[in-house]
Amino acid sequence: MNKQELFEIITKSKDLQSFVDACALNIKNPFWIMDGSYRVLAQSHDPDARDYLIDFDAGKTMERVNAWVDNGLLEKVSGNRKPVFLHDDHIDEDIVIMDIIYERRPIGKLTIVLHENMTEDEVINISNAAAVYLRVSSETPGTTYEQALALLLQDTPESEHTGRKILENVGYLGKPPYHIVKADVKDKERIEILRAFLVDIRSSDPTLVGAIISNQCYILLCNGHDIPDRLIRKKVRLGYSLPFAKLHLVKSYAIQADIALLNGNGKAEYFKDHYDAFIQECIRLGSGDKAGAFIMPEILEILKYDAEYKTEYFETLKHYVQLNCSKQKTADAMNLHLNTVKYRINQLEKTFGIDFTKMDAIYVSLAAAKIWIG
Repeated sequence: MNKQELFEIITKSKDLQSFVDACALNIKNPFWIMDGSYRVLAQSHDPDARDYLIDFDAGKTMERVNAWVDNGLLEKVSGNRKPVFLHDDHIDEDIVIMDIIYERRPIGKLTIVLHENMTEDEVINISNAAAVYLRVSSETPGTTYEQALALLLQDTPESEHTGRKILENVGYLGKPPYHIVKADVKDKERIEILRAFLVDIRSSDPTLVGAIISNQCYILLCNGHDIPDRLIRKKVRLGYSLPFAKLHLVKSYAIQADIALLNGNGKAEYFKDHYDAFIQECIRLGSGDKAGAFIMPEILEILKYDAEYKTEYFETLKHYVQLNCSKQKTADAMNLHLNTVKYRINQLEKTFGIDFTKMDAIYVSLAAAKIWIG
């Protein structure tokens, strides 16, 4: 197909789908075009590309992208201004893949199954022509939900109000408690992998709102809706915030998800498991060697009493709080009889005045005491 034929197709095709169908008839090859998140935007019908897109239709986007990363395909294609010819073992066909470039950045991908041979120039011309249709949509950062989440994460009164209003107007049905999850991978092609991850999440549950903002990937979960285990591939790590009730708190809780990932190495890390480390770091940064100022008077009294009478009230309090106020788990962890733990908790409340409804203050005090004691 020469440039004149391609120009005529562009002038007659009102949208990307009609352009793809017209080109496919001319080159006699099935092909399709994806956006930067590996969503199929258009696929040819004659020759038909459906058989080659079964995995994507079945919500296996992440699986295919992982395979491309493992065999180095993404590294060959991403940012390359020339087409890459290869044999795709998955579909057992010769194909050519090329980034669609607009203003020096990739905005999509062109894939052609080579039933008929094509030259490099032919592929480049189709890619350049496709950019005419994609460049308008590329200016929008994502779906309406994604734009709303991006606004909520900006943490200004104006953006937060607008983000909530957008979700309300588009009929977002998510109910509290909410969680913010940060997803990340270590691979060089991390953005491609995260985009594919979000595509699979959207396909599995439209209530889950995900977006990539400033190269960071966040997902808003709501009551009764979590990321399906089958979508969490080997490369992806997740950091979970504590639950929260109001959407205007999204930015604050996103920081918790960041901290969870930074302080742990597991596939899934939860801020509640790293709360002590976070508080200790805040105390160090805020007061240096003055950690004692952050300790409740009641807990200072417990430390003094333990030192004088060789008791273990502080250790009991620490285990009790860390084990979600379970007397049985505290007894097991300290190798004590349950009745002993019950007695000590009663003493903590009655004698020392510990109020277990003030858990935030207790957490801060325990973290500060750990620094203060040394």
